[in-house]
Amino acid sequence: MLKVDLPGIWQDEVQQQIFRQLLNCMSLPGTIADLSSYLGESTALIGVLAALLDNTVTLHDTHELIGQSDRHFLNSPTAPLTEARFIAVDGTNAPDTNFNPSLGTLASPELGATIVIQGQHLGSGELTLSLTGPGILSAKENKVALNGFHHGWFSRRQEWISAFPLGIDLILVDVTQVMIIPRTTQTILNLG
Repeated sequence: MLKVDLPGIWQDEVQQQIFRQLLNCMSLPGTIADLSSYLGESTALIGVLAALLDNTVTLHDTHELIGQSDRHFLNSPTAPLTEARFIAVDGTNAPDTNFNPSLGTLASPELGATIVIQGQHLGSGELTLSLTGPGILSAKENKVALNGFHHGWFSRRQEWISAFPLGIDLILVDVTQVMIIPRTTQTILNLG
């Protein structure tokens, strides 16, 4: 019998643990989860994608953040930006004016893209988001500081979610942490 020794990030048990963290973050927007105990040598970006993608879910790697070996293990088909279900981007750069993700359709709003934005740090920084909406328990818990995330992503997000239920969901990652902003969450941007 052939035995393959895969890094932890590619093992089912680890991906399930990351998935549970993602569910918690999705249900409580603004919650920052530390994935470092699951990642090994990988980043939160790869950990999140490993937990969410398979060979039926399309991916667009806008800024080529995913290495070739990780691409191989993800086994997710690539797609043009406008058709991809998941989009990985470098959040330190502003979105291009022609960056237009799928927003879904009225019949299938779930086809709206999930954009995974990689920045420098979640939990501190001069850019602050105030969050309101389902899953946000109190005003005290609704502010999140970010470092290395260009404010343009959050300005464009307002456009992309303006025709709810159409829209996109955001997953923000730094090296080891993750936070999710679903399309149902309203944000107010403060540049400090």
